[in-house]
Amino acid sequence: MSTNTSSTQQDSPVENTGQFVQHSVYWYDDGPIVVRVDDTTIYKIHVTMLKALSNVIGDILTIPDGKEKNDPTREGTLHFPLSLPGTNASEFEDFLCWFAWEGFGDNLEERHRIFTHLLKAYAIDSLKALPLAASRRLQLAGQFTIVSWVEPAVKHILERKLSALTLEDLAVLGLRVYSMLTRRTALVPPQVPNDPSWQCQKHSSCLAAWPKVWFEKFGRRLLHPEKPIHLKDVKIEALSIRNSTLSERCALDMLDVIDTITFPHETIMSAAARGVIKYYESL
Repeated sequence: MSTNTSSTQQDSPVENTGQFVQHSVYWYDDGPIVVRVDDTTIYKIHVTMLKALSNVIGDILTIPDGKEKNDPTREGTLHFPLSLPGTNASEFEDFLCWFAWEGFGDNLEERHRIFTHLLKAYAIDSLKALPLAASRRLQLAGQFTIVSWVEPAVKHILERKLSALTLEDLAVLGLRVYSMLTRRTALVPPQVPNDPSWQCQKHSSCLAAWPKVWFEKFGRRLLHPEKPIHLKDVKIEALSIRNSTLSERCALDMLDVIDTITFPHETIMSAAARGVIKYYESL
């Protein structure tokens, strides 16, 4: 919310001749300051509210202006409301709602829920600036439902070999999430071309066999407890699929897929991230 205090002091106050409407909620009879933030509505509030909005405004309002307290020509009175240029009614009312809690009535549970939500948003915003490990970010994403953190953290973890995870990483992730990351990585194969080739007489069988071929030839290697291969190393191991249940034609097609830059590392990592998000949402 922006306020231009210099123009507030320099501009001549606009006299209230009945053209302004008193706000139905933010009009405190004991409030010493009348404020106008647009050309239609005026608010009668306490100085402490404005001081919370801006220390500069609060300080200005405490400076003697040389006029008597009851002088109707003083700016900030019903006759000459204090103008806050650069601030619209919606922004100003949001501020007053937060400050006075008027928008939530007497429902204490609702007040606490909103207050907790705001504190959570502040905490998350502060955490973003910290150099947290990907495993820790993934843990916090589950605890505080920060969906936007999940996929970047998962991708950062899967860009390395799983054997590179430290004991602390494993403890932070937990067995369930670690298992999901590894299984999703190993069990989501690249798609075999669906168009039947005249050179393949059993294409439907190849389509059905491919997930098993992927896991046996690559998935298990990705999950190897001591020497796991990386997703990016799949190309090196790809020739082994020629000695599988796939036809020669489909094996060559899959070699082409794996050998190109379109090999879906991102797709596989995104699938793992979606699995983690779904798990977090079920908690």
